[in-house]
Amino acid sequence: MTLIIRNKKTLISLLFLPLVTIPNIGYTDQNNLYKPKPQWITIHSSNYYDGDSDDLVTAGIGFTPLSSMIQKFKFADPANPTTQELRRAKLNRFIDTKTGEGQLFGFKQKNLSPLFDGKIAGSEILATLKEENVGILLQIPVDFDKKKPCIVAVPASNYDGLYNAKDIQIRGLWGLKHNCAVVYNDKGLGNGIYDITNQQGFTIEGKIAKDNLLFNPKIKNREIFIENNPNRYAVKQLHSKQNPEHNWGKYILNSIEFALYEINDRFSATNTRDFNADNTLILIYGAEDGASAALKAGELDKNGIIDGIVAVNPQIQPNPDITSLSIQNKTSARSLKYNSIPDYATLAALYIPCAIPAIEPNKSDNYVPYALKYLYSQNRCNALKKAKLLTTGTPKEALDKLHDYGWRPEMEIQLPYFYYKESVAFPYQYISSYGRFDVTENMCDYSVASTQQDRLYNFGEVMPLKEVNFSEIWSLSNGHLPIWADKDVTAIDLVVNKDIVSPRRAWYSSSEIENQIDYGIKGAICLREKITEKRVIDGLKQVQATGNLNKIKTFIVHGQNNVKQLIDHTSRPYVALNSAVEGKESQLRYIEVENASYLDGKSPFDNTLLAIDYYGEDAIEWLWANLTNNTTLPESQIIRTKPRGGRIGQAPQATIENLVPITQKPDINNLIILEDKKIALP
Repeated sequence: MTLIIRNKKTLISLLFLPLVTIPNIGYTDQNNLYKPKPQWITIHSSNYYDGDSDDLVTAGIGFTPLSSMIQKFKFADPANPTTQELRRAKLNRFIDTKTGEGQLFGFKQKNLSPLFDGKIAGSEILATLKEENVGILLQIPVDFDKKKPCIVAVPASNYDGLYNAKDIQIRGLWGLKHNCAVVYNDKGLGNGIYDITNQQGFTIEGKIAKDNLLFNPKIKNREIFIENNPNRYAVKQLHSKQNPEHNWGKYILNSIEFALYEINDRFSATNTRDFNADNTLILIYGAEDGASAALKAGELDKNGIIDGIVAVNPQIQPNPDITSLSIQNKTSARSLKYNSIPDYATLAALYIPCAIPAIEPNKSDNYVPYALKYLYSQNRCNALKKAKLLTTGTPKEALDKLHDYGWRPEMEIQLPYFYYKESVAFPYQYISSYGRFDVTENMCDYSVASTQQDRLYNFGEVMPLKEVNFSEIWSLSNGHLPIWADKDVTAIDLVVNKDIVSPRRAWYSSSEIENQIDYGIKGAICLREKITEKRVIDGLKQVQATGNLNKIKTFIVHGQNNVKQLIDHTSRPYVALNSAVEGKESQLRYIEVENASYLDGKSPFDNTLLAIDYYGEDAIEWLWANLTNNTTLPESQIIRTKPRGGRIGQAPQATIENLVPITQKPDINNLIILEDKKIALP
């Protein structure tokens, strides 16, 4: 056995640690440590993919078709799709190579050929944690390196389940290409959509069932509830009453432990355990909410299990009570004041619909993407003025409110798209989860319902699923609301129960005057008020981060123009907090990227935004080089990028001049210094 030499404290094999030293791993008795399968896991399926007809990364589609055009295929039986059809539908993602994917990161076209089109052969094991019904997906490539074993843990990005295409085709792909096993977990969210009327939901494989579901809520007086609330749904994140974010780090450690067991079962000699945390390189690579989970796993890891972490655009919430923090630039220093996700997300939901007319287009374009969809912005402004949340009731005043909270002028162009796609559901999901609201509470008079799927005559009213089968929802959903049937039509969304006319999507809702759409102002105000309720505050406190990464080598990568994970409320205070907690022993590197957001650089932002995933991959390559070859890690820095330019939809190919790599020794004008409770920006 060849051992990988790393700068890691000596530790006893993970598999022989006393039970009490493994944080929240889920064992019930110490003897479980010696069993071939953990007793807390249920394995649902194990499949081998040959890398031709099917594979681990593209479900048999291949890179060339995925990057050539949007692939369309239909289920043979839409009412009863097979598990393989569902899996293929989830992994059917158009790869726009102009963003740099396929050229500079992800699949590399230069390494592909007619005989190898990016399809990777190997085994795939699908499982759940019994107690919390957390989904786990383990992929072991056929060329797994048994002499230099490694595991890459990928917590689901955003609020998605196990088959998030970008997770598998960017983060998971990186691990597979390095001959590592890759283990995904859904963070206790998954595609846990439950049809209350028909009492059915989804299994871990995506099949419709009545039992053994990802989420099956208990509903008192179900018949009465259905009669009063037809065509309604429960969603695991919103209505499980478990606040799963509290355990995100634990779930990652569970998934790593499961991966070690499976690797030992497949490759160890009889009655031995050859692979453990001492001789197996263990990395975590997550984005957005998955990046938050990655950092929380690092905070939990007191035993030196994890060797390295890459967190891209983490939706992290530092605990503000630990210590005061500051931020400094060339001319001044100030106290670093930051707010929780429910705080800044509810403020966004209030003011964005009003602010749209005040947003100026990019110099190269004569329009703001998605702004023309906001026909009733002034109605929202008037409602805000009436509620004394604005003084003059103008879009400019609303935009200034957003500026004050951290949405800088260079971010404005994304706001119409951001609200249209995320809507009021963005803050709602956190508040509902933290407050552990039951589905029957209809918090703030919202509920989740199927809506009109008609493409032409559509006012978002509650309607049964018709154009879309419930069986297709699993493949359409990316884990949060709305669930889109088409680019402009939702299948399931958050609806306002007490709309003036009838229940409908908040986007079409009139709160006070019939047919005078104000985008559901009453609900938005109610959510803003909810963040001060004790039950929500208690749930928020459970998920706040400590900043203590236990000296794990970590990269945090964040796009400066990110309108969803606001940098001043997430990464900046987190890295400052880490400097206070760990001091000079910290192994954290912090990378800020200009002209990058949570979006991937596709139209309509192809000329203004770059793909942040390039920098996630760049960071994990640096980490790999350090852990396997002892290469010196880069210093914290700002990456000065160059947008692709041109007009919307006509931006040229991204090159290394646009996606400027991370440098080992940045120029003094790009250097970020983290020390003594402070982040100093150049």
